Amino acid sequence: MRLKDKVAVVTGASDEFARAIALAYANEGANLFLQEFEDKKAGLAEITAAVEETNQKVVARVYDVTRPEPTATMTQEIKDTFGGIDILVNATAGGWHGMFFDATEEDWDRAIDRGLKAYFLTCQHIGKEMARRGKGKIINVTSIVGRIGSGGAIPWGAARGGVDSMTAAIAQDLGQFGVNVTALARGASEHTPYSEEAKKTRLMRLPFGRLGRAADVVGPALFLASDESEWVTGSVLYADGGYVTGAATDAEHRHKESPYRGP
Repeated sequence: MRLKDKVAVVTGASDEFARAIALAYANEGANLFLQEFEDKKAGLAEITAAVEETNQKVVARVYDVTRPEPTATMTQEIKDTFGGIDILVNATAGGWHGMFFDATEEDWDRAIDRGLKAYFLTCQHIGKEMARRGKGKIINVTSIVGRIGSGGAIPWGAARGGVDSMTAAIAQDLGQFGVNVTALARGASEHTPYSEEAKKTRLMRLPFGRLGRAADVVGPALFLASDESEWVTGSVLYADGGYVTGAATDAEHRHKESPYRGP
């Protein structure tokens, strides 16, 4: 029970990766506060029910964390309900895919608001409470597109690149208060509805020969939230199956029959 009696806040909790992290935290003894936006609130029911089965306390709420006032109100509710905040996992996103020339100002604003501004506001409000207590773990879920870019996802990539940079900067400010701030970058995922051609292209960059799963971020997320990561801050941990560092791995290099392959 690495997180026994800890209080963890997970924003964007209806996302597959956020759900997996929240449930893992509950199984490790944490109590949960789950946030989602109005247009995604239907997804809260599933993860709330799953956490309740662990017998940990869970509160699920709709808050617009792209605005300061609701974010402040949410922070106060968490304090009133749980008494303190130990862990913040930011996982909101305003993804957009399409041709660069077709992206509108509204597309840009949504991606930046939910994928960057929301992180800034929750880090600021909840980070202040952590600073007062002299401890805390902030984990910003981001993506490999923040590092390598992705054609067809310009606003989203800009938001994720901003999260990576902002994480390092916030870590510099909050370290003096005993607060660790890190980012957890996920990669190409089986939860994304790729075309067959797009899937084939991505598999060539993945040494393990498969797309990522929500479960793949659980171990890293537990590590970053636990006491084991006390000397880790300001960095981005890539749970991406080697995508950002891998060259193309052609099928001819994946030997189905090999004397070195185990049973």
